[in-house]
Amino acid sequence: MKMKRVTGIGGVFFKAKNTDALNNWYRDHLGFKTTEWGATFIWNDADPSNTTLGSTTWSAFKDDSKYFHPSAEPFMFNYRVHNLRQLLDVLKTEGIEPVEAVQEFDYGKFGWIMDPEGRKIELWEPIDGNFGDTPEPWPGPVTGLGGAFFKSRDPKTIKEWYKKHLDIDMFFFWKDVTNPTADARTVWDVMEMDSEHFVPSTKPYMFNYRVKDINSLLEKLKSAGIPASENIEEHSFGKFGWAIDPEGNKMQLWEP
Repeated sequence: MKMKRVTGIGGVFFKAKNTDALNNWYRDHLGFKTTEWGATFIWNDADPSNTTLGSTTWSAFKDDSKYFHPSAEPFMFNYRVHNLRQLLDVLKTEGIEPVEAVQEFDYGKFGWIMDPEGRKIELWEPIDGNFGDTPEPWPGPVTGLGGAFFKSRDPKTIKEWYKKHLDIDMFFFWKDVTNPTADARTVWDVMEMDSEHFVPSTKPYMFNYRVKDINSLLEKLKSAGIPASENIEEHSFGKFGWAIDPEGNKMQLWEP
């Protein structure tokens, strides 16, 4: 049987000038259950035979953090894998060397590699449920991570590299604990450096959040003086809007 390399997104990390203030902003305006470490999205595996709750971490790091080193990018993604040491051995045969030694904790094993454009990648073989008490699902308005996007000098080549070495295509499927019948997926995509999809943000990354009621959320954000889209785009797969956080990060809001 072919080894499945990456099975999901385990975390989205980005740098911020004031992590405490940003955590509080996402708590107050988007309902994130934040701690000093960020927040955790809880979900069910798309495979019904796996009854353990999975998690994806959202975390803002201090501007001077060395955690993303040697990458110079202001963001880093963590990917969930089945067997970290086996995957690292396979990657070595493909010419990809780890940049740090494997670290083991009660909640899993971690390893790190670099992609061809200098982005650091964190690989995590999780032991779900070992972070301590599992957080309760958020009451809303955000129900999960809907997308993780970043810019590239050569999106086609980068997509091919991630597909070949990490088995990442475009979608990660899971089940929403607040709505088990929903078509829950996280989109992963790479965009051109001059893409206008992130405008007005100048950041090289953008996150999409699944929300329950985009109309009321956007009205609430705008009434609080937060820059947000005036119009909602409607497609066969849902409604879309956007807003800007205090540090200039554009967030895409998606009501599936």
